[in-house]
Amino acid sequence: MKKILFVPIFICFISLSAQEKWSLEACVNHATENNLTIIQNRINEEISENDLQYANNQWLPTANGYFDNSLTLGTNHPSIDKGYQQYTNSLGINSQITIYNGGLLNLNKEKANLVVDSYQFQTETAINDISLLVINYYLNIVLNRELLMIAEGNLAVTEQQLDRSQKLFDNGRIARADLVQAEANVAQDKKTVADAKIEVDRALFNLSVLLQLPDYREFDIETVNISDDIKMGLYDLNQVLATAYAEQPAVKKAEVDLETAGKDIEIAKTGFLPTITGSYNFGTSYADYFNKGLVADAWLSQWHDNLTNVFGVQVNIPIFEKFNNKLNVQKAQISESLAQNNLEQQKQTIRENVQEAYFNANASSIAFETAKESVRSSEISADFAQRSFDAGVLNIYDLNIARNNLVVAQSQMAQAKYNFIFRMKVLDFYAGIPLTEGL
Repeated sequence: MKKILFVPIFICFISLSAQEKWSLEACVNHATENNLTIIQNRINEEISENDLQYANNQWLPTANGYFDNSLTLGTNHPSIDKGYQQYTNSLGINSQITIYNGGLLNLNKEKANLVVDSYQFQTETAINDISLLVINYYLNIVLNRELLMIAEGNLAVTEQQLDRSQKLFDNGRIARADLVQAEANVAQDKKTVADAKIEVDRALFNLSVLLQLPDYREFDIETVNISDDIKMGLYDLNQVLATAYAEQPAVKKAEVDLETAGKDIEIAKTGFLPTITGSYNFGTSYADYFNKGLVADAWLSQWHDNLTNVFGVQVNIPIFEKFNNKLNVQKAQISESLAQNNLEQQKQTIRENVQEAYFNANASSIAFETAKESVRSSEISADFAQRSFDAGVLNIYDLNIARNNLVVAQSQMAQAKYNFIFRMKVLDFYAGIPLTEGL
């Protein structure tokens, strides 16, 4: 008997585990860790960090070993006055180090550091974009669940009304048409509830797709209860704009890219400067002849006796480079102008977005307060209609109109509330407040 009971209990445990509720923070974290665009940006960060390490290592000397072998077939050797065959080899190590190149090494390191920062800001921008999208989808689920609750509450009322109408009809107090209308109201409200459930499932599906989950059927979020008593905080538009300029990664990236363009100009100018390179070579050689009369020392003896140390300094002075250096500087200056223009565009975009967010937050606040007032009026009207119907001075058609008006007002208020919440989240985002705070 114990074995029989174990299976359903185990299955139940698996089912409960699969239905783990996701919080908003969990959704945001999952999206930022698994979104393919963000992953690609992080890979670019790793590449830029490797480039930085490469730039940091360029001041180090190079060292290379070599081992050469050759066979010479000559037509005449002066010592024997005839053709000869000679085998030679050499081995050793050589090294080079840059002594001076116009500060190019330091400029490349500084540029590589800036490129790392640029990719990091690009990743932060992608994280912010996906986070806002997750919050929007998350709130859409909460909204549709509230709309479902409104529809279910209205269905409960119409079912009670149908039960009451059935009793009144049985007692001969209302006409058959009134009973049929009550039945039609219940049927319509059941359809509304079914449609609302589909919208909840659709919203869950959309968020699960955004999170790139393998199976949307096992996805659900935590129950979120947000009070209707929400107000817009005090915001100074100029202060929000200043914060956005200072903290938005898109602006920071544009600033870093402008600084990088300045480094490119300095790098291009180093092409006009001389380069000084130091070198050192340590090696030896061996030669052997296959002709009689041409005798060579033993292999190891020659290697020992032929050791050489060569020190050198090479200076390269650019005289004429087909105007390439001049063109490189001009190209870098044009790129700097583009970077400056991009920074201004980013600031303009931020300014427009902040102003739009500020306007939308204020407008949605007014719309929400208006919707709440509409609900209060509709509740009074629906209550009066119900009392009038109960007293027999109002027919079921007019009662249904009043009740439908209340449902519409409640639905509009729910939509206005979550629209207001999201607009506030966008404004909070530009004001430097964490996106997941307050939900």
